Order: sequence, then structure tokens, then C-alpha cells
Amino acid sequence: MKVALLDSTLREGEQSPNVSFTTAQKIKIVNALDAFGVEYIEIGHPAVSEDIKKSISVISKLETRAEKIIHSRALKSDIDDALLLDATWIGIFFGTSDISLKYKFGISHQTALKKIKYAVNYAKDNNVKIRFTAEDATRTDLSFLIEVAQIAEEAGADRFSIADTVGILTPDKTSLLVNKIKDAINIPVHIHCHNDLGLATANSVIALKSGATVADVSINGLGERSGIASLAEVAMILKLHFNIINKWNLGELIKLSEELALISGIPNRLNQPIVGKYAFTHKAGLHTKAVLKYPNSYEGYPPEMINQNREIILDKFSGKDAVADRLNKLNIHYSSEQLNKITNNIKRKRSSKSLSDIELLSFV
Repeated sequence: MKVALLDSTLREGEQSPNVSFTTAQKIKIVNALDAFGVEYIEIGHPAVSEDIKKSISVISKLETRAEKIIHSRALKSDIDDALLLDATWIGIFFGTSDISLKYKFGISHQTALKKIKYAVNYAKDNNVKIRFTAEDATRTDLSFLIEVAQIAEEAGADRFSIADTVGILTPDKTSLLVNKIKDAINIPVHIHCHNDLGLATANSVIALKSGATVADVSINGLGERSGIASLAEVAMILKLHFNIINKWNLGELIKLSEELALISGIPNRLNQPIVGKYAFTHKAGLHTKAVLKYPNSYEGYPPEMINQNREIILDKFSGKDAVADRLNKLNIHYSSEQLNKITNNIKRKRSSKSLSDIELLSFV
């Protein structure tokens, strides 16, 4: 299966509450994403503000392996902004659900189709590649969504993107929808999943499995409200469970995640999958005993694969094997009787915090 990822950290990620990146920070993020090997980077929407337009001007000139996409409404003015900023890809979006047509635009289906056709035609006449996104596609009547996709293709769109704008999809519905759209058009299908129900990663992966070729992601899943699919989660699932052909450097995931947490001011959960501090932390006695003998006992993949660290913590749940392992690492010699005493003393400790090396030495 050959698929690609489009990272939207600079655009969707910056829409997270209290997040605003400087141009220097954006350049750092772009370089880090390029080192990871993401295939597409969405670099922003010029119409939002003057500082975003300036940062896009700088970033669009950077040499990257990733292709860069500029975000645009289906408006001539937005498209002109993108063209002035040397766009090779323009991502045009338009709300297609009855809710969008009634409450955002106050227009009919036919008027919407005319606007979409005009915008894609106009951009395509200027010799750029076009990804058309049906915003709120998952609440759009299917027959009309198919019309939208076909009009976009006829007008010259190179790609069609399904946006689950309010995050209501489930994996089974995602698969059905992608197949329906894929059968109706000849251009590649993209997917953009929001995480309002905690299913963005699952929906993105099943969309790719069902025939979509590109999934939108962001570092740490940042984005509006609950965010979108996480780059680390989607990349790891695809690498572990599907025969993905690409040049992703999984060893960059931790660095990407930690740098963005610092830049954005939004920390990862400690138990966040893959990139969280506790992702490879073992505590229960039976678990630690097995992991010390054979890590795969309680790990689905090795932490070394992504430059993560395995940690065996000591507290009242610990068994002798975990205590012995830590003592050995500290080069502390002990008898069997001493090991039993130290372990029993640790088990009597009432604090919920795990023992540091200094605290363990005090027990010794």
C-alpha cells in the first residue's frame, strides 16, 4: 500500500487555542517535518492575517523534499494571494453541507457548484496543482457530495479531500464514504479527520486502507477543538501494520513532538501513545519480570524504533526482579536476603510516587 501524509501543524495546528507560531518557529517545524519525511506540508492561509502571509512568503521559498500547500477559500482574492506567494499547490476549500450552505453562505446547491467550478477553474488556469476540500463533507448529502467531487474534478482539481470537519465519523462509515467517492471520480482522494470523538487516527487509517491516498495529520494532533489525527499515531500504525513504502524517519517522532510541545505551550499527556513519557514505562511486578526477560511480553514494538526509552519504576507494586535490575544498574552488590528486605521495605512505602535512585539507596 502506497500512501502519503500531509502535515497541517502550521495551519490547523496554529488554530489551537492560545497557539501562535513565529516565522522562525514555523521554519523550525518545517525543517523537522522534512527531516521526518512527510510528503506534504500545509503552510497556512494568507487571508487570515498579515503575519501569516509574511511567514508563508518566507516558507514557500524554503527548499524541502515535501511539497508545500497554501490554504485558500473558493474566492478569487484568496487564490490571488496564494499565487503571489509562489504556490505550486493550492488547497481550496468550500463548505458543502446543508448547514454550511444555509448558515454560512445562504446559497443553493446549484450556486455552490458554480462557485466551486469557478474557483478551481480560475486557479487551474494559473498553472498550479489543486486540492479541493469539501468542508463538512461528512454531514453533506452523499448524492450532492458526489456532484461536488465530480464538478471539482471536471474543473481541473488534481485531488479531492473529504473533511470530517466536526469529527463525527466512525471507521465503518469512513470506509463506506471513501469507497463511494473513490468510485465516483478518477482523481486521488484525501482524508482530513477531526478528533471530537477520539477517532481521528482510526478513521484516517481506515480511510487509507479503503483507498484514500493521503491523510492529513498534525504533530501531537494539534488543531481546532480536540484537534486532528496525530502524525505519530498514524505513521506508527501504518508502519507496523501495513506494507507502507516511503522514507519516514520514525526516529524523529519524539523530537518533533517535544519541540512542538515547547513551541506551542501545549504539553503531551504523560500517557500519550508513542510519544508520551509513560509509553514504555512498566510498573506491575508480573509485567516488569516478563519485560526484563523478554520486552515483547508487554511491548507491541521496541522503543528503540522511535528513540524512546523503556523505564521500569519501583513502588509497592514492584517485585524482586525489578528491584534487582535497578540495583544491578547502580552496581550495588546484594545477597538474596538483602534483596528480599529491600523489596519488602519498598512495598511498605505508602507514597504514590515511584522511587528515585537516591531513595532506593536510602533503603539499601
